[in-house]
Amino acid sequence: MLARDDAERLFRYALSEFASDWELVDGLTEITVRDRDGWLSGVGTFGVTLHHRTTGAFKVLGRRGGPAPSVSYHRGISFLVLKAYGERNTDPVRRYLQEIGLVPHMQPLSATKTG
Repeated sequence: MLARDDAERLFRYALSEFASDWELVDGLTEITVRDRDGWLSGVGTFGVTLHHRTTGAFKVLGRRGGPAPSVSYHRGISFLVLKAYGERNTDPVRRYLQEIGLVPHMQPLSATKTG
């Protein structure tokens, strides 16, 4: 399990690398099964509110809903995704950011022949 500060640091780096138009409104918080409106991604899920610098849009990660109809809600980010990113395996975090609509879906790279 990642400490909250480590998870937040990694998530900030991932945003700066893949979705630099988005910023954290507040710090990451751990989401647990005790959170009535929590939207888990397994054990060790973190949630946060994000803001788009240009459009002003908001996304809430780790919550199933809330009072603001113009906000989109998404499952939280797993510590395993952040841990993989910390080990420079960027695929899980890139896929997560695509899933929640922070970055466009990328075309798969064409296979290259060697030899």
